Amino acid sequence: MATVDHKLKLTLEHLLEMSGGYVLNFTNATFADFVRDSIGIDPYSLCNESKARVLRHLWSVLSDADFAKLTIDMLEHRLLMQELGQYAGAWNEQQAETDRRLSEQIVEQLRKGLESQNRLTPEEAAFLAKDFSSLDLASIDVSIDFQSVIADRLQEIEICFDNEAPLAVVILCGSTLEGLLYEVAKNHPAAFNQATSAPQRAGKVLRLHEWSLNNLIVSASELSVLGEDVVKFASAVREFRNYIHPQQQVTEQFRPRRVTAQIARHVLRAAIEDLAARSRGNQSATQ
Repeated sequence: MATVDHKLKLTLEHLLEMSGGYVLNFTNATFADFVRDSIGIDPYSLCNESKARVLRHLWSVLSDADFAKLTIDMLEHRLLMQELGQYAGAWNEQQAETDRRLSEQIVEQLRKGLESQNRLTPEEAAFLAKDFSSLDLASIDVSIDFQSVIADRLQEIEICFDNEAPLAVVILCGSTLEGLLYEVAKNHPAAFNQATSAPQRAGKVLRLHEWSLNNLIVSASELSVLGEDVVKFASAVREFRNYIHPQQQVTEQFRPRRVTAQIARHVLRAAIEDLAARSRGNQSATQ
């Protein structure tokens, strides 16, 4: 739930002209399109009332990051429409200037908050500084066809990352890592099923296709298949299935930052490097 104090609510209600159920000069359709473009959510799927009530509901359920992004976009839209002469705004020049000042202050304040959320921690910076640029897919103990699919996905991840699509990056990284670890576990079922961290139900180890990504990561770490970096930063990818569903994303207040996408991408690359190194080590031991 976004942290929106009473003063900020009153100011936004005024600037966005929300009395009477309206929001600026949006129609229902253009309002829905604007929100989707801004934060990737269909607002009417959460509340099917007037535009103003829908926006107030969004304020009550969005994360701080989503609230900031949507509010910045709306206030900047308001300023742009005024500059283009497509929106009248306040009825006198003095009030118009006051409204502009208030809008700019709120945008600046919210933008600073977003920037602070995108700063790396020292641990994250150290992890991202590690070089995983030369990936040896050919050494991983999976089929050649599977290696080819992984290579294609790595290229798609780069396209999504370069085009500022962090959610797509997280989902692709999570699903790719899960598929890769499942394939490795399937090729070594005895080792994974005998791991002390293997998930159980009613005293029996679950079948491999029932294991979650977190189960696979923890067991692979126990078996020294994955290094500690992957486990430490796995939170960037292990809940990727939840984020496929927009409603669940709203419920969990998850909006991936560029930093999240960077870490997810690096976790996948680190895992590939670990798996390849493990396979090379096994091959050397048998020669």
